This record gives sequence, C-alpha cells and structure tokens, in this order.
Amino acid sequence: MWQHGHVADLSAGVSLLSNEVHQLEIEELGETDAEHRREAVWTRHLERLSRLTREHPLRYLFFEVTRRCNLRCVYCGSSCDPHAGSEELDVGEWIQIARQIAADFEPSQVMIAVTGGEPLIKPGVFELFTELHRLGFNYGIVTNAFLVNDRTAAQLVASGIGSISISMDAPGEVNDQLRGPRATAKAENAIRQLRQAGYAGRLEIISTITRPVVPLLDTMRRRLSELRIENWRIAPVMPIGRAAQHPELVPGPAEIRQLLEYVREARSDRMNPRPQFCEEGFVGNRFEGIVRPFLAQCRAGITTGGIRANGSIGACPELGDGFDQGDIRTERFRDVWETRYQVFRQRDWTKRGRCGSCEHHPRCNGGSLHLYPTPDAELLRCLYWMAREAEEVGEPVRG
Repeated sequence: MWQHGHVADLSAGVSLLSNEVHQLEIEELGETDAEHRREAVWTRHLERLSRLTREHPLRYLFFEVTRRCNLRCVYCGSSCDPHAGSEELDVGEWIQIARQIAADFEPSQVMIAVTGGEPLIKPGVFELFTELHRLGFNYGIVTNAFLVNDRTAAQLVASGIGSISISMDAPGEVNDQLRGPRATAKAENAIRQLRQAGYAGRLEIISTITRPVVPLLDTMRRRLSELRIENWRIAPVMPIGRAAQHPELVPGPAEIRQLLEYVREARSDRMNPRPQFCEEGFVGNRFEGIVRPFLAQCRAGITTGGIRANGSIGACPELGDGFDQGDIRTERFRDVWETRYQVFRQRDWTKRGRCGSCEHHPRCNGGSLHLYPTPDAELLRCLYWMAREAEEVGEPVRG
C-alpha cells in the first residue's frame, strides 16, 4: 500500500477533485488585512465542509484490489509482501462491485482509485479497468511501475485510464535502498513507455518522505524536471506498518519543518514540478493554502469511501480495522454509506488530550483519521505541533 495519502485521498485524490476544495494562496498583504482574509476564507471553507458532511456525496472511492506487492518497501504502511491472503476478492467480484456502485451512484461523479499492494499484479485487473471505463467512471491507479512495459502501457491507454501515480521517493540509489533494487530505473522507464504509448492523462509522482530523503528534495525535483514531470505529491512517511518498526526513517519535528518550508518556497518559483504537500492534517497558518492548493481537511467517510481487498467497507486503505463499517460480500455499499460512518461524520471524539485544548481543533477537526490506530487511540502525530516545536527550540528549518 502506498503512503500518502491520503490517500488518504489516493493518488491523484484531492488533486483531481480540485473543484471540490476551496483553494487559497495567502497574499503578501498587511498583517491585519491578511488575517481578516484568512479568517473569511476559513469560514467559507468550514461552512462548505459542514455541508458536505451533512450531505456526504460520494466523490472518491478506493478499490484496494490486493495486499500483494512485488516490492517490500522498508516503510510500507500495510506491511505488504508477495503473498496474497485467501480472503481477497477476485476480479469477478470487483467487477460486480463496480456495477453495483454504478447502479447506485452517478459514475461520472465518482473517482475510483485502484490501489494495493501493487494493483498491476492482480490477476485480471485489466478486465476491471475496462469495465470501469465502460461504466463511465473516472479512475486511476497507484503503481510501483515494475510491470509497466510497452505492452502494459498500451493496455493502460486502451483501457481509458485517466490518472497514473508512480511511486518514486528519492533520486537513484536512495530510492532503490528504500523501495528495492531497480526501483528507480523501472519508474523512469514506465514514464517513457507511457508517453510512447500515447498516454495523455494525469501522470504524477508520489514521494513518501523518510528522514534520509529530506536533504535530497531539491535533487529529486531537478530529476523530475528532467523527466518532464509536472505533478509531484510528497508526504512524510506515516509511523504505521513497517515504518513503525523503523523510527530512524520517520521525520522528526526539524525534518517536518524543513519539508514544509521547502514546499512553501518551491511552490513560489516557476520551475516544474511544483511540489504539492499531502492531505495530512492542519499545518499552521504559515503553510495552509500555500503548500497545497486547499485547506486542511480529512474527507474520509464524508466524500471518500473505500473497499478493502478482503471486502471490508470503510474509507482510506490506511485506516485500521476499527474504522470498518461493513462487508461488501454481504451488504450493499450504498446502504452502508447512507446509514453508518458516524465515526467519520461526527468527530467530537477527537477532541481530547492535546487536541482537546488546541485552538485550531475547529479547523483541523482532529486531523487525518488514518493517524488514529482505532477511534479510542491517541493521535500518532500532529504536523502543526511538530513544525511549531522545531521553531520554538530553534532547530534548523532549511537545508
């Protein structure tokens, strides 16, 4: 499984649904004017999010078609490996699920994110892609690109896919150390193969940022520029799955602050790609609406749903089992979506501990739910407090 994020809002997630978010870039105004404008924008944003919560229109749906993966990334949030569980849905079942969703929702309004594991190793996955296109869904995948060759690239183009996100975390050798031998070469070859096949959809690089990668951000950006990549989404690795067993890889306060400062500065120049920070949590007024083209929001269970490889109904694949709402094998997704998901839509339960006394809780609403192992657990991290801590102790914030 990929670490976003985000996605929770998958690969191209919130980016592809930019008409569904309130965009903001705080201008360099006088302090009072900027504060008034910021407050007005936040008010509109929160009103819109409140309406979406009440109406909960399904706009984004994860199909986690497998937990199998042909790589074994050292930080994988789901601890994926080459072995599939016997409980996984087969492609025939996924096709029936797609038809069910198309019957109950307007396909043109729902983005399907096909994820894993590595979705391209799922037997028959191109049959699912073809059916999604036939039904009228916009859909995309997140892939490590190992299986993208000239034949696969042609199949992807023929299937009508609109978004392809390739996982690539760092330049060259460092990327291979984190993801596996030849990971960089395979990703770069996939970019070339897709272009040669005539792919014209959204092509994005997703980088999961571990501590060793932070000093290499500019080198990575320059390499992506050479590859003519326009979309680059970056996310600090989450302390879940294998990453929880490798704390040396998880960025601390200084690295989080450095990462946010880097993205803030890089988004102000004219060089492509302009990095976009992930959807995770509130990041403070210095960065909100600037490091990403939307304000803090977690739409899990509000506009974003998900179906896991074993048939569990929930939201983002990174969420723990405690957030599952049903089982697609025995229940209709629409019925679950309309009658459950209270833990996602009523988030007063997040107002406890440090969050309970934080002045920004009304804006972040407890942060991203994938950072709660269960609804009863404490938040694993808060990027706002981490960046603030780095500033308060005077740690370096620039590379």
